[in-house]
Amino acid sequence: MMKKRILSIILMICSFVYFLFLLRIIIFKNGINSYAYNYNLHFFDFINQWNNRGIDMTLLVNVLGNIMLFVPLSIILLNYCKCLNNINIIFINFFTSLSFELIQLSTGWGTFDVDDILLNTIGGIIGLIIYRLFNFKQNNFTSIIFLINFGIIGYISLYTYKPSLLLFF
Repeated sequence: MMKKRILSIILMICSFVYFLFLLRIIIFKNGINSYAYNYNLHFFDFINQWNNRGIDMTLLVNVLGNIMLFVPLSIILLNYCKCLNNINIIFINFFTSLSFELIQLSTGWGTFDVDDILLNTIGGIIGLIIYRLFNFKQNNFTSIIFLINFGIIGYISLYTYKPSLLLFF
């Protein structure tokens, strides 16, 4: 019983750190004082960019980063709300991403991008598939190990690409 309680607390801490990380990467990536209202309303614009200029590191990091950002969200949601079905998880991922994009649009702290919503939702679907494949619901420890490893890999990847994003405010 004590072990289960400790695992729940660790999972809660991982979840909290993940949400802080999301806020930092999505909302505050350019700092609070950046008020440039930018938006992209063209679906699959990243594919057009690939066709026009080829695959470069910036585009690759943008696409893979947007997908990877939302993989843990599904695992966290399914650990806390076991009653959610696959459709609910996909909708929550979609609306969470949409909310972040609308915050960026309304505050000017980032770029509203419909491709980000699509890629974030795909990341949520991948997280859902990973959760179902590895049957994390049987073991919180597995979820914690996955989230910590995913976070470490994400941190290192982001640090190698753009270290300034990892400095908080």
